[in-house]
Amino acid sequence: MRVFLVMTLIFWAGSALAEPDPAPLFTQSCGRCHRDAERLMARLGWALGSKTPEERREWLDDFIVSHHSPDPDSRAAIAAWLAELAS
Repeated sequence: MRVFLVMTLIFWAGSALAEPDPAPLFTQSCGRCHRDAERLMARLGWALGSKTPEERREWLDDFIVSHHSPDPDSRAAIAAWLAELAS
């Protein structure tokens, strides 16, 4: 019984520390107005085209803060994911 309890706690702690999946976060936080992330990134090409991946992530994070900001961890995950889509 103790082994089962310990294993459950270890599994739970590991899953709690895992980074959030950005696609569902985007859908939940942004999907009401922006249904297609790839299309959104294509429309932002003018702002992101010449930037490095890190600059894209920073630009997107700043934009999301001024637009409709989810919590900082979710915002960072969404910005990083969108920056990958834009590259």
